[in-house]
Amino acid sequence: MSKSKRQSTGVYRKRSQDTPIWKRGIFWIVAGVAVFAAFILVTTANTVSTGQEPAFEATALTGDRINLSDYEGQVVMLNFWATWCPPCRAEMPAIQSAYAALHDDGFTVLAINAMESPQTIAPFVDAFGLDFPVLVDTSGRLQRQFAIQSYPTSIFIDANGEIYAQHSGMLNDTQLQTYIDQGLDRNEA
Repeated sequence: MSKSKRQSTGVYRKRSQDTPIWKRGIFWIVAGVAVFAAFILVTTANTVSTGQEPAFEATALTGDRINLSDYEGQVVMLNFWATWCPPCRAEMPAIQSAYAALHDDGFTVLAINAMESPQTIAPFVDAFGLDFPVLVDTSGRLQRQFAIQSYPTSIFIDANGEIYAQHSGMLNDTQLQTYIDQGLDRNEA
């Protein structure tokens, strides 16, 4: 195929025949603004910070209504978890052990499940012998309220109802005990 034939069929189109440069410029400006807006939305999303005094009411696996304010005066660990989450499964025995050992000292756990059905949650609770309240959040309302991004996530609330710590990822025994001690020490201060 000769050069003149290729040029007429569009193989060697000139840039001037493409989209005008001002249209390409507008496209990149709009794309940049969209990326920047998405970044701002993600970084300023509803996040939980220390010092906040959260409030909620939810239904426990037992059917009881649980209100966070019912635990005023205690150190509360909100543990967001799922049955399908290996780190959640791994940390649950340590949480149950801490609850059993320190419940009489003013420590409690509210385990908030990640939008699973009671039929899915109950065998997990039975298998691990959990005797602290397990809350059902099938709609994800509490997940959104506390801006949960990953599992497990634990939020610690002192006796005055203020968040004093948040931990994303699995807690080992030492970390768990440190967070609990911080809360109990705040009660004594």
